[in-house]
Amino acid sequence: MRKGLGYKYEHQTRRLADFVAFMEKRKARIITTKLAMEWATLPPDRHASWALRLSDVRGFARHVANFDPRTEVPPVGMLPGWKRAKPYVYSDAEIDALLTAALALPPEDGLRRWTYHTLFGLIAVTGMRISEAMGLERDDVDLDAGVLTVRLTKFGKSRLVPLHPTTRTALRDYVHRRDALLGSCCGSTFLVAEQGGRLLHQYVNRVFWRLSREIGLRRPGDRTGPRVHDFRHRFAIRDAARLVSRRQERRAAAPSAVHLPRPRLRARYLLVSLGLPRVDGRSGAASRPAMGGDAMKPACNVATLIERFFTEHLMRQRNVSANTIASYRDTFRLLFMFAQVRLRKSPSALTLADLDATFIGAFLTDLEVKRGVSAKTRNLRLTAIRSFFRFVSFEEPAHSALIQRVLAIPSKRHDKRQVHFLTRPEIEAVLAAPDRTTWLGRRDHTLLLLVAAQTGLRLSELPSHKFAIVDSH
Repeated sequence: MRKGLGYKYEHQTRRLADFVAFMEKRKARIITTKLAMEWATLPPDRHASWALRLSDVRGFARHVANFDPRTEVPPVGMLPGWKRAKPYVYSDAEIDALLTAALALPPEDGLRRWTYHTLFGLIAVTGMRISEAMGLERDDVDLDAGVLTVRLTKFGKSRLVPLHPTTRTALRDYVHRRDALLGSCCGSTFLVAEQGGRLLHQYVNRVFWRLSREIGLRRPGDRTGPRVHDFRHRFAIRDAARLVSRRQERRAAAPSAVHLPRPRLRARYLLVSLGLPRVDGRSGAASRPAMGGDAMKPACNVATLIERFFTEHLMRQRNVSANTIASYRDTFRLLFMFAQVRLRKSPSALTLADLDATFIGAFLTDLEVKRGVSAKTRNLRLTAIRSFFRFVSFEEPAHSALIQRVLAIPSKRHDKRQVHFLTRPEIEAVLAAPDRTTWLGRRDHTLLLLVAAQTGLRLSELPSHKFAIVDSH
């Protein structure tokens, strides 16, 4: 259900499949708190993942409880919550030591040492995520223009990353070594493994742990310590420090922050203090003006209403088709993109007051003018918006006047296609066309007979139609 709304849920899917296999092994047909706790705490040496595993089961149990009242939903707080790792800020000397150690990796005449030297160096100087650096395709690296294209990262966004001349020189050197050692055996990615394939996270992390122990960043056997992702923290802090320095040259430093997109609100504050107020949008006088004012009431938050509209109203109450959900989802994606440009607000910051009739009318006009959609498609988007506001009218009656004005937006008239039909002689001619002396001809004649003459079935309904009993009498 969540994937139908656009969530990726790759790790959750894998963990829930493991939980279902665990229940089948126990021959259990009902989710209980005891079973959930037993499964969540199965890896005895991975305490950090226990709460996350139990949270997956809790969300799944809430869904199943709507159909089976015997289901037990594990309460919140049974296991200690996830603790965010403490950021580590690398010094220049530590980065130099790490890159030097990477160049000592075996084999001496192989590409492996140069790949990891380039990978860790690139992350350190650009602030890229490790998955972004590993996923770079060859066409994404333009060394002549000095630009990297990072495609479809978190939140489905892409961005351009400029390169310093020294970084371009290092990348060119890696390209020459890669092509000389592997030639045409390389894959499509820019950074490749020893045999030319893609780099894998588990192997990259093992190499990093090995190197960090060699240079003294970690002690042997340590499960915690500096991570590859901390290169990104260092990059953000250095940029923030430069920003503060420049502002101090002009005037007293004002509250500032470096924006690094993150999926959770709780992780959006500045990672290391630079004498600036915390900016997390949750509490504190300093954070409110930095994020755009006082926190909105959850009841008026459009993001909350949208989620309930899809999960409770469309899926659970109305049980609409997957095609309808996809159409409505695309409508609100376009609406949020328009709001980002027009109102300078992210979807999580929108309120019902922002989505007034004037704004909706401008959105529909933008669809026709800039995207070139037809009046029929424009009306289809309006239908999705009307459905949402009808749902909101029962959830937020205090906004009845605004809702009424949106619902009063008229549909645009358009030419309707004339409905054609076949006469009886035309039907008989179509049925006589297949060669019934062959198997394919008899099949086509049967399909045409079912579609055109007797049942009125849609063509799309025939492949999925199951005939349990065929009575020729």
